[in-house]
Amino acid sequence: MQQKLFHDAGHGHGGALAALSSLDPDVKMALQQYGPPPDRSLPATYETLARAIVGQQVSRASASAIWRRMEDHGFLEMDMVAQSDPKFLMKAGLSRRKAEYLIGIADEICAGRLDMNELATLPGEEVQKRLVQIRGVGAWTADNFRLFALTDMDAWPANDVALQEAMRILKSLNARPTATEMEQLGEGWRPYRGAGALVLWHLYGIEVRKTSVADI
Repeated sequence: MQQKLFHDAGHGHGGALAALSSLDPDVKMALQQYGPPPDRSLPATYETLARAIVGQQVSRASASAIWRRMEDHGFLEMDMVAQSDPKFLMKAGLSRRKAEYLIGIADEICAGRLDMNELATLPGEEVQKRLVQIRGVGAWTADNFRLFALTDMDAWPANDVALQEAMRILKSLNARPTATEMEQLGEGWRPYRGAGALVLWHLYGIEVRKTSVADI
């Protein structure tokens, strides 16, 4: 991720942050004020996709607690999960639906229907289409996987509330933009919307969560 952010994002403009700054002076000012976003890259694995599912529609604290219980129970082994009954996985605090999602994703990979290595070779929109075909994987999860696991610098999780609030701050808007408005606001950032998302999360962490730059 750092290579694309700072050196070569693949569009002949150098790093994605510098290219985005040249497109939007507000982003340039944010980077000057808060510094660059930290490296949040993740491996393109079942575990990363599973963690995104666990984190859907729950607080960060709740998701972390469930994930720790999954680790304690050995529920991160993909082959084992693919053969499991939902009730078995629910012992870690998962809802039945999320347990079913994890089983389905593990089965997709184990059966060879989803090739994680192949995803890295596909254009972002094709990755998006393939992932959302899987039960439980919505646009938000697919976008986050594209950004953090595949370092897709144009992935844009427009439904993310933290991004919406950070955009309100960045652009001095009167109200938090909707997902539709986020799509419109992000148009001028193509093909660096993913880098923009990282900047916005960084801004949100400092301005809303009151985390210092040193702590991020």
